[in-house]
Amino acid sequence: MSKATQYLDNIISVTLGMRLFSMLIIIPFLSVYALNLEGGAPWLIGYALGIFGLTQAVLQIPFGMLSDRIGYKKMMLAGLLMLIAGLLTAAYAANIYWLIFARALQGSGAIVTVGYSWISSAAGDDERDKQLTRLGAVLGTFTMLSYLIGPLVHIVLSVSQMFVFSAGLIAVCFVWVLLFTKQVDPEVRKLKSAEKAKQKSVFNRRNLTMGLMLTTNNLMSMAFFFMLPLLLMDVLETQQMWIILTPAILCSVLLLPVFSKLSQKGKARATISLLFLTEGVGFGLLWFENLPTIIAGTILITVGTFAISTIVPMLANRGIDNRQRGKGNGILVSLQYMGSFLGAAVTGMLWNFSATTAFIFTGLVAVFGIVLVLSFPGPAAEK
Repeated sequence: MSKATQYLDNIISVTLGMRLFSMLIIIPFLSVYALNLEGGAPWLIGYALGIFGLTQAVLQIPFGMLSDRIGYKKMMLAGLLMLIAGLLTAAYAANIYWLIFARALQGSGAIVTVGYSWISSAAGDDERDKQLTRLGAVLGTFTMLSYLIGPLVHIVLSVSQMFVFSAGLIAVCFVWVLLFTKQVDPEVRKLKSAEKAKQKSVFNRRNLTMGLMLTTNNLMSMAFFFMLPLLLMDVLETQQMWIILTPAILCSVLLLPVFSKLSQKGKARATISLLFLTEGVGFGLLWFENLPTIIAGTILITVGTFAISTIVPMLANRGIDNRQRGKGNGILVSLQYMGSFLGAAVTGMLWNFSATTAFIFTGLVAVFGIVLVLSFPGPAAEK
């Protein structure tokens, strides 16, 4: 692998990771923050949390297709600018409606698929799989760091200040991409597009089913982040949420290799089913609404969601042709973010009726996840 390709991979991986980090450090505190804005109501808070996922889901594939036409660098920079604008708008939002608009604007910079496609185009056939796997590992690392560092940052900064802080991080990435990357040759993009056209469609049952697993998983993850701050309002200050999240993240990191190895040894279906069950039990523990059960429930939900979000893309990419990884991962990412929208929006509406209704909903979703996994063809699921 050339040094130039490795350097480009580093820039794209860190940029996408920092983008993820800048959003996730705020998520655990967004429900309470939105509740205190003018017009804040549970169902509107759900939309504020989830609309980011909706715009991400809708725009991932169009962004990917447009990047093939006008260039990956241009679309990456455009997406980063949209994210910066959305973060700054959120920082100064005077009411819940401005926050919803700001979150939609943040999500409109749908550049994950662009990043995958850019790396795929720059890397050789023998390097592409390794580079994309490395990108997934970097994104997972930034996810873990966000949940560990976010509560610590919130001790010093308010939520509105965290939005500005995140915008600053993305601005640094924007300059890095602008000054230190080169546009992929248009002829190379055309060649890659022609090659993709000859490949077997990635819109197949296998990929769509795995995408729905990610939809279900993200739905439960965002439902959790909607509920947690509200459950802790009378128990802990938001600045103390690290007490809850830190042990959950540590357990997730320690157990992830165990679940990954089980999945790679022909036990993927049983492992993923167990993880969905773990999430369902976690929500059951949250329902008791006391600190010990909230801590235990948080650990179970975090372990489940983190493991599934790592294992399913790993398994899915084994069946995606190297020359179609951009489009294939675009499908997975779109379905994943659709779950983020549904989780926050539906949970918010149900919470408006009663917390119990929202908890029943998450239990049914966990059951659906298990049924989805068990209905998947055995040999394909175990690969």
